[in-house]
Amino acid sequence: MGLGGLLFPLLFLGVAGSRLQIVTDPSSRALLGSGALLKCRFDVGGPVDLCSLRVQWFLFEERIAQYGQGRGQSQPGASVSEQELETGDASLSLSRVTVSDEGPYKCVVGYGTEQLQGETTLRVLAAPRVSIPRKAGALNAASAFPCHVRGFYPGDVTVTWLRDGRVLTDVTPSAPQRNPDGTFNLTLTFTFTPTASDSGSLFSCRVSHVALAQPLREGFPLAVTATPRISVPQRSGTIFRASSFPCHVWGFYPRDIAVAWLRDGRVRTESTYSTPEGNPDGTFHLTLTYTFTPTAWDRGSILTCRVTHSALAQPLREEFALTFSWLTGDIVVLVSGMLLLFAFLLLFAYRVSQGKTYQTVMTFPSVAIRTSDL
Repeated sequence: MGLGGLLFPLLFLGVAGSRLQIVTDPSSRALLGSGALLKCRFDVGGPVDLCSLRVQWFLFEERIAQYGQGRGQSQPGASVSEQELETGDASLSLSRVTVSDEGPYKCVVGYGTEQLQGETTLRVLAAPRVSIPRKAGALNAASAFPCHVRGFYPGDVTVTWLRDGRVLTDVTPSAPQRNPDGTFNLTLTFTFTPTASDSGSLFSCRVSHVALAQPLREGFPLAVTATPRISVPQRSGTIFRASSFPCHVWGFYPRDIAVAWLRDGRVRTESTYSTPEGNPDGTFHLTLTYTFTPTAWDRGSILTCRVTHSALAQPLREEFALTFSWLTGDIVVLVSGMLLLFAFLLLFAYRVSQGKTYQTVMTFPSVAIRTSDL
């Protein structure tokens, strides 16, 4: 953006009877990082002879540009156009304005034996930028909401926190911090303890500054949240027997939540939910249970309870490798039956080896393996 601001009535400086006249603007404005043109026009009463013309520009008492004897010289970023000088325009061009370019300038024009000067003041402006990194509060816990205002110049700024359009007075401002480029930063923090009734309230940070045509405002509806916690108390199943794996999720707010059981990365739709119930502190809890009958092929399968909630930046997971256990009574019955069978086979082999042809009748107790209980 180029040179801005209001143009004031032109100032004519000269000596009675002299031909040289000079015109400058009392003040100018420029945005930080933009170009600027400080106006200085002169009139010699006829065509301009560049060999007779002398032009100098000063910031405070430091000379930053000059032209004389048909040659120009200036500091980096500053220039006077020789082509424009022929038309009576000795304006100073600044290519990229910094805070250090602010201040009073003096344009000195000499022609022949005459010399006049005009003055102008450059004011540098930098508009503030606003950011609010936090837009959610923890339920029933003190939550700080900083409003960062950065990159403004000059340092005078007004920052206000509002709730539903009403100004909040319980705020804490930081001291303005100076940046390497000369601009300023400031943070205004509002701290309070949200409850469930505060959810959806419209909070906003309003900034007023001379570089802004109108106040800058950043707002958001407050989200009140509580982060869910998770526990899986059962991590092993009984082979050949229906086994249940509950996933307890508690302490979350708001009520909306997604919980899923996965086996080896695939969602198990046969899981059963309990209804979310409220806790005394306003949060909620529920349990998701996955029930299935493990077989030998399921050993080492990865079971995962996954929780998705607005208070979480990414889903919460609890996972484990499935292990098995056996029922002790069934193991005893199975081993006893195997031993009896082995004894019978040994006896039969012995009888055959002795040439016995008579029939041996043996009665064995019934062996029942309760596979339905495994």
